[in-house]
Amino acid sequence: MYHIDRIQFYVRETKPARFPSALGAAALSGQPPEHATSPICHARLTVSNDQGDTTFGCAADRLSVRWLDKRPNRDNGLKRRELVALLQAARQHYLATPNFSSPFTYWLERHREIVRSGSEANQESLTSSFASAMLERAMLDAVCRLSKKSMFEMLREDRLGFRPQQLHRELATVDFGNVLPDRPVTEINIRHTVGIFDPLTDDDWPASQRLRDGLPETLQDYITQQGIRYFKVKLSGDADADLRRLSRLWEIMPRNVEPALTLDANEAFADLSTFETFVRRFEREQLGLFQHVLYIEQPLPRGIALDGQAARTIPKLAELKPLIIDESDGSLNAYRRALEVGYAGTSHKNCKGFFKSLTNMALAAHFWRDSRPTVLSAEDLQNLPVVPLQQDFVSVGILGLHHCERNGHHYNFGLSMLSELDKQNATRRHADLYEQRGNEWFLRIRDGRVRCGSLHCVGFGVADEPEWSSMQDLDDWIEQRHPAVQ
Repeated sequence: MYHIDRIQFYVRETKPARFPSALGAAALSGQPPEHATSPICHARLTVSNDQGDTTFGCAADRLSVRWLDKRPNRDNGLKRRELVALLQAARQHYLATPNFSSPFTYWLERHREIVRSGSEANQESLTSSFASAMLERAMLDAVCRLSKKSMFEMLREDRLGFRPQQLHRELATVDFGNVLPDRPVTEINIRHTVGIFDPLTDDDWPASQRLRDGLPETLQDYITQQGIRYFKVKLSGDADADLRRLSRLWEIMPRNVEPALTLDANEAFADLSTFETFVRRFEREQLGLFQHVLYIEQPLPRGIALDGQAARTIPKLAELKPLIIDESDGSLNAYRRALEVGYAGTSHKNCKGFFKSLTNMALAAHFWRDSRPTVLSAEDLQNLPVVPLQQDFVSVGILGLHHCERNGHHYNFGLSMLSELDKQNATRRHADLYEQRGNEWFLRIRDGRVRCGSLHCVGFGVADEPEWSSMQDLDDWIEQRHPAVQ
């Protein structure tokens, strides 16, 4: 039996991003793109067991409200206040029933309560999932520490009570032990995100704009210096502009290895007809590049992506390229519904839930057919060190995935946002993942890959407790940064 004694939230601020960014159709708005900051919310749970042992569990994620909630006329300050309120409600749900024996069952019951609270507060389902997933991961981290096991060992030994058939009855026939890899993947290809405003070559990036901070700046730099061969290309929804940019990308793709691309529209195409026209033009006009595309992610707005009209058209387009959902994946049954509509896959993101990704992994295995393969991808633009980045690499490895979207190291300057103690702990414990250049530490990328075997340590990817005193209490932070309008 486990008991949750205390839950605390902290925030670590980051500096403005090295490069501006915008998501999907927002790139066409005419507004200048943001050099966004990425405040990272951390959760700390204190958990004890029947033997009298007590430990901490932690989790963290960027308060990425631009992605979670894209409803118009809602500024980021309002959305962050509402997200913080939902995190506080999630804390109350956990503390109201602090005793549990099965981590999976406990998470599932609390998740449903948090989703109800989000619905009552008129929150997007992704926002509710974010609040639930934060405490889920912190709880799991603590349970692993109390057992002195890694997350993978806990799953392999069935110590978490994971029963995906409680979510999807057809999974009762699936032996999850056979779905889980024999060992986690510990060499992972970086799928470099090519943002709509990111410079591709030196021609896009005049000397007067160069950052000269010692890091790669253009896509060509990343290909040359880090050996990147997997790419994720952001689309704007403007077919002419997107096809021109894709044509330029094809010109600079590496030729010494086989490149692979995914496309991400971030809900940019307003309707199926517009998206279908883009896909067919892309195949007709740029067949060489088209053949290297693995799948297309979330082309349609979440409100119509899974409706009846989509179910009539998506299967035809899926014959050309597999289609996956991302922003539409806000509920526990979203991927199951997407399979019925005709999509092939969905994305893993820790901020949508770890148990949910394991369940989707089982669904993908159950419904895989030679004539219609299923896809579970790893997507997350700006996972940052230490806690979010490391926990997500652990999840990707457990899911058996060999490449993942990763670009926090492009938009942010290494481990510069961390305290000196957190840097020392991370780089000492995980020397395979980080390297020092000059006076700072950075993600170590060689031949387009990271090596992260050291992350499969006791707990959920974080060996040492974060230095909480270097962060700010979440309640104080939200009042200072985003005070409520009177």
